[in-house]
Amino acid sequence: MRAHRLRHALALVALAAGAGIAGCSWWPSERPSVSRQDVARAGVQPPAPSPSGAAAGEPAPGAAPQENAPPGRPLLLITDPAVLAELEAAGLDFGSVLTGASRAPASLSALFRTAALASVARVLADDLRQVQRADPRSGTSVARHAHRLFDERWLSAESARFELIGVVNRMDRRPFDASACGETRLVYRLAYAAEAPAGASSRLPMTASFELLAPAGDALSCRRLAQAWSRAGALSGPDLVRFLTSPEGPLAPGAAHRAHLARLVVNLQSVRWPSTVRPDLGGHAEYVLRAFRWDARAGRYAPLALENTPDVARLSRDPARRERLRAWLSAPENLARLDEGTALLPEEFLATKALSATPHGLARRANRPFRVLFEPRDFAGVDFGGLSRVRSPEGLLRRLDQMTCPGCHQSGSVAGFHLLGQEPPGRVHDALFTVESAHLAGDLPRRRAVVEAIARGAAPDDEVPYPERGDGARGGYGARCGLGDPSFAAWACAEGLVCSAYDAPQEDRATVGVCLPAAPEVGDPCQVGAVVPHADPHRDRAAAAQPGACPLAAVCNTSPVGFPGGMCTSSCVALPEEGVCGAIAVLDPFNRCLARGTVFTECLSRHVTPAGLRRCSSEAPCREDYVCARTSSGEGACIPPYFLFQLRVDGHAVP
Repeated sequence: MRAHRLRHALALVALAAGAGIAGCSWWPSERPSVSRQDVARAGVQPPAPSPSGAAAGEPAPGAAPQENAPPGRPLLLITDPAVLAELEAAGLDFGSVLTGASRAPASLSALFRTAALASVARVLADDLRQVQRADPRSGTSVARHAHRLFDERWLSAESARFELIGVVNRMDRRPFDASACGETRLVYRLAYAAEAPAGASSRLPMTASFELLAPAGDALSCRRLAQAWSRAGALSGPDLVRFLTSPEGPLAPGAAHRAHLARLVVNLQSVRWPSTVRPDLGGHAEYVLRAFRWDARAGRYAPLALENTPDVARLSRDPARRERLRAWLSAPENLARLDEGTALLPEEFLATKALSATPHGLARRANRPFRVLFEPRDFAGVDFGGLSRVRSPEGLLRRLDQMTCPGCHQSGSVAGFHLLGQEPPGRVHDALFTVESAHLAGDLPRRRAVVEAIARGAAPDDEVPYPERGDGARGGYGARCGLGDPSFAAWACAEGLVCSAYDAPQEDRATVGVCLPAAPEVGDPCQVGAVVPHADPHRDRAAAAQPGACPLAAVCNTSPVGFPGGMCTSSCVALPEEGVCGAIAVLDPFNRCLARGTVFTECLSRHVTPAGLRRCSSEAPCREDYVCARTSSGEGACIPPYFLFQLRVDGHAVP
C-alpha cells in the first residue's frame, strides 16, 4: 500500500456494539481496579481480550459484560438487545414513557402529532435553526453545505424511531434528591430504516434519556430496591424481564410513570464540519445538550435547567451575579461538597441549554464553562488544606467543569456520548467494538459498591473522583495524568508510558496531560499542536505542528485528513503487538460517493484499502478523540469517531 493513499484516507472500521451517554449527571470510578467478573451486567458476551491485554491501556473494570452475574451482585446496566426489546414490548417503549399512554405509536411521524413529542422537537428544531441563521454555510446537504446540519425532519419522520439501548441503575444518585433512592435511567437512541434507497438504515448521533426517580427514599425502601437489583443480577433473558417488570422488580408497573420523571435529557449532534473545513483540529462537531420536565398543567414538556451547568452568557453580562457565584463556590461548606462530587449549584446560575464541542475535549473552552467565567487567580485566596481532591485553583476549575453537562460528555466519552447501544451480532460495517465508553465502564465498580452497601443496610461511600480518572486507576494508554499541579499529583502513568501535555492550551500545560508511549507506536499521535482556545468554539485553533516521527514503515495520517493529533498508520504486514489490520476508505472518492446519495455500505465496499491501526478493547481503550471500532476479523481498532457513519449527522438518507 502506497504511503500517499494512507495520508488521504478516512478510516472506516466496522462496528458491532456501541458506547454512549446516560445523562448530564455522570461520575467515574474512584475505586481501585477489580476483576472483570465483579460487575453485574445483563446480556452481552465479552470480546476476547486483545493480545496487548489490560496492561497496554487504562483498565475499565466491569467493561466486560457478564451474562449470569453471581448471586448478590447488583445489576447495573442492561444493554442486551433481546432483553431491551422485551422491555419495550412490556411498556417501556419510548412513545409510552414519553406520552404516559399504555399504548403509543413507535414511528416519530405519529408521535409528533402528540403534544409530548412536538413540544420537545420544536425546541430542538429551533436550536438547529439558530445554528443555521448564525452560519450561512450550514445545511443538511453533503454536496451543497460545508457545515453539515442535523436534519430536523428526522424528529418527525415515518421511518424513524427511538430504540431502547440501555437501562441504567443509578442508585448512586441518592445524594442529589433526598426523597428518592437514586434514579433509574432509560436511554434511547434515534434510528431509521428508510424504504429508499434500498438498505438505507442507520442510527443517528442523538440520544434521549428518561431519568426516573426511584421514590420513597427512606432507608428500608432503598434497601429493598438494592436487594431487588441484586436479585436481578442473577437472572438473564425472559426470567430477567419478568422479574424486572413484576411488582417486586425495579421496573415494576408504574415505575416509569411521568410522576417519577426527574428530567428527560437530550444529547444531539447539531452540526459537523469535516476536516477539510477545519484541518488544524481534524474536524469539528457540536452537540446540543437539553433537559426537559413534564408540565402536567400545560400538557407539554418544558426546558429545564441543566445540572451544575452555568449560564455563561448571562453571568458574563451580570458581574454581580457572577460574583455571587464565585462567593458560593468559595464557601467552605460548598467547597467540601465540590471536593466530594455531590454539590448542586443554585438554579439562579444555571443554563437551560449547553453546547459541547469535539475533538480535543477539555482543551476546548466550550467544554469548560467555568474556565470561561473565571481565572485561577479568582480563587487564589481559597484554603484548600482540608480537601482530599481539589487542592488548587486549577483543580477547582477542572472539577467544576467536569460537573457540567459539556465537561461530563467530553470526559472519556465516545464523541460526546457515553452509551450508544449494541449492534446486531452479525453487523460487520459501521459498528463499534466496545459497548460503552471507558468513562462509563470505569464507573461501574463505584456504583456497584454503593448498591451493595445499601443492600446490606450499611452507609455507602458517596464520594466520587474527577470524571477524567478514578482513584486507583493505573494510568494506562491514553489515561489522564498529572503534570505538576497538586490536585493531580497522584495521577501517574503505568510503566513504559510518559505523561505528555499533548494538546493542552499553554495556560493548562502544568495541570493534566495524557499517558503515551515514550517511543511512537502504531496508532500514536504524530501531529500534536497545543489548542489555542476561545469561548466561541468556532474560533478555536490548534497551533501549527509538523508531522512527527512514526515507527519504521508507518506514516503519519494528519489532522487535515480527519485524524485529530495525527495517527501513525502502517500496512498490515508484520504488525507489532499493539497493531491490528483494519480498513481505510480513500477520502475523496468515498465522500463523492456519499454526496451522490449512494448507500453508505456500498460506498464502503468500493473505496477501501487495508491499514494497520492500534488494537483496542474494553480493557485497553483508545486515546481521546478515537473510538474502538470492529474490524472485519472481529477485533477492535482505534479510529476517529466520525469515520463511523452512525456517529455523524451528514450523508444519511433524506427523511
